[in-house]
Amino acid sequence: MNPSRRLNGEIIKNYRVICNAEPDNIENWLILGRCLVEAERYEEAEEALTKIFEDGRFFSFKNGRPRLRFKTLFRFSKNKLLFARAYSDMAMIALYRGNMAEAERQLTLAMSEFEKAEDDAEYARAANRLGMVYRLAGAFESAEEMHYRARDIAKRRGWDDLLAETLGDLGMVYEGKDRFSVALECHEEALKLYERDPKRAFEAACQKRQIGLCRLRANDLDGAEKSLKLALMDFQNPDSFLFQSRLYNDLALVLQAKGDLDEAVKTAKRAVEAADLSEDGTEKADNRVLLACLEMERGNIGDELEPLLKEAVACYKAADQKTPLANAYSTLGLFHLRRGEWDAADSLFRDSLRLEEMLHRSFGMASDLGNLGLIAQKRGNAAKAAEYWHKAAVLFEEGGNEEMAEKFKSLCKEIRADPATALLRK
Repeated sequence: MNPSRRLNGEIIKNYRVICNAEPDNIENWLILGRCLVEAERYEEAEEALTKIFEDGRFFSFKNGRPRLRFKTLFRFSKNKLLFARAYSDMAMIALYRGNMAEAERQLTLAMSEFEKAEDDAEYARAANRLGMVYRLAGAFESAEEMHYRARDIAKRRGWDDLLAETLGDLGMVYEGKDRFSVALECHEEALKLYERDPKRAFEAACQKRQIGLCRLRANDLDGAEKSLKLALMDFQNPDSFLFQSRLYNDLALVLQAKGDLDEAVKTAKRAVEAADLSEDGTEKADNRVLLACLEMERGNIGDELEPLLKEAVACYKAADQKTPLANAYSTLGLFHLRRGEWDAADSLFRDSLRLEEMLHRSFGMASDLGNLGLIAQKRGNAAKAAEYWHKAAVLFEEGGNEEMAEKFKSLCKEIRADPATALLRK
């Protein structure tokens, strides 16, 4: 196991005891919450971090009327930095749940306090997190700016660990901008910094994985496979099942891109096995969806795929993860669509569409509408099919995918011009 993760686990165990013994000490709850966020145990982290704010509300209510709690106001003024640190960590919980607006709000508030206090370490940490939020939202210029702020602090202070982390984050931003050569330079520089310190072997292995993913996105499939296999070698111990699972998942995607679907399916099955051993619910769900997608790609729509996808749906629901839940609904809908089970497919694509609308994901909405149009066509409803495909075309166009927009415009035009012929196509 990564030494820092082992130490983190020991801190969590010890601080659970400390927090139970001293429940009014908010600093202890912050330490516990931060360690739980680091361990990606977000539900438990939220419970710990919320303790900081339970007695921190500015108003109490009597006979339905708010009363200002001066004790709380004093406490907040005294502990502004502590509250800001809690906000910075709670932002990662919001991000985990797909609430980017809330994550941005919390990090912006936190950074304002860190800047006033000239707390460079916390400011840079929050800046990198806000950069990640912007990157995931596709706002790459804003993400780049945040990471530059953190990078400048790291260089000025001589903090190699922070510099390595920031360079890795910048690499992912450049990947999003399709500037793969610059991205690889950032990742390789980060790897060199991590490899200087034997205690950072885990982070070095993660950076090798990111180099592999960058090469995959750049369509350097052989380079990607080599890098990912090197990273996998660093995770060959019983405590690394989670990371083994992720790397098998990555390798399956490389094999899929190479067109070797049989090997991709075998590798995806190994990812599922490792995920089950990791006992991480989200990882189990992610790999079941991948395996089902690969099986369908090679023409398998057997009964065994349905329970895989239903397990994934149940997991995402339980964790309130809306983005992957929408994807799982859509994948299960595709399974039923390919089996000709129109009612089940229609219901699932509508479930996915509702979530995509909530998340404001235009491509997801467009994809679901395209499939709903196909179902309408199969049912003989040309007008409804044309309506769905027109909406899909508009959304693809708004999202900048001209190829898909033209495809659905063409389908829409064709079915409106000659409904009888279009409906005969199966």
